Amino acid sequence: MRNLFSSSNVVIGMIHLLPLPTSPLFEGDLKGLYERALWEAEILESVGVDGLIVENFGDLPYQAREPEAVVIALMASVTREIVRSVKIPVGINVQFNAWQAEMAIAYACGADFIRAEVFVDTVVSTQGIIAPCAAELIRYRKQLGASVQIFADVQTKHTVNLIPQSLVKSALDAQAAGADALIVTGEATGKATPLDAIQEVKQAVSLPVYAGSGTTVHNVSDILRIANGVIVGSALKEEGITTNRISPERAREFIRVVRSLN
Repeated sequence: MRNLFSSSNVVIGMIHLLPLPTSPLFEGDLKGLYERALWEAEILESVGVDGLIVENFGDLPYQAREPEAVVIALMASVTREIVRSVKIPVGINVQFNAWQAEMAIAYACGADFIRAEVFVDTVVSTQGIIAPCAAELIRYRKQLGASVQIFADVQTKHTVNLIPQSLVKSALDAQAAGADALIVTGEATGKATPLDAIQEVKQAVSLPVYAGSGTTVHNVSDILRIANGVIVGSALKEEGITTNRISPERAREFIRVVRSLN
C-alpha cells in the first residue's frame, strides 16, 4: 500500500459537512450542503493543503453505531464529488467510529484513507461505551480488497479509557493491529494536542504520527517539530469557530507558516 503522505509537515484539512438528514440540526438544504462542501474542498486544495477529511461534523449528538442509510448515501455522494474535483488525497470520518461505513464509502468512492477514532481501546464517551474496531476493520478491508489506509486515533478526544493504560501502550497496540498512521489529540475539538503526548508516541512507534486537534497558526511550528503532520479544522474557519465556513485568508496564512518551515 502506497504511503499517502511521505513528506514532513503534512497538513490535512477538514471538510465539516453541514447537518445531514435524520440529524436534529438538519435544515433541509441539500443543495447548500453540496455547494459548501465542494467550495471548501476547492479552497483548501488551492491554498496548498496536502489532503482532506470529509466528516459529518454537523450530526450532533453522534450515535455509537453505524449510521442510517441516508447518511451513508449522502456522505458517499458528497465524497465522490469531492474526489472528482480535487487532486489531493481524500479521507472519510463518519461519527462516531462508524468504521464499516467509513471503509465502505472510501472503497466505493475512490477515497484514500479513513479516520477510526476507537481502534484498539475500549472507551467511555457521551455515546456510551465504545468497543475497539481494529479486528473487524482490518478484516473488512481485506475482504473488500480495498487500498484504503487507516489513520487510527489513540485515546481519542472526548473519551476516557475504560481500562486505564499508557498512551504509548495504546499507540503500540494500534501499530501492531495494522494502523497505517496514528493520531494524537487534545481533550476535545479545538483543544491543543499536548506536545509531550506527541513526543511519547513518536518515539515509540515507526508509523507517521499526526496531531489531531487544536493546531493553530501560533502553535503549528512547535507541533511540526515533532509530528509528521496535523489535521486542522477550527483554525481555518472564519473567526476560528468550528461550525463556520472556511476562511480562505486564515487557511492561506496557516499554509504560509507551515511552508516556511521547509
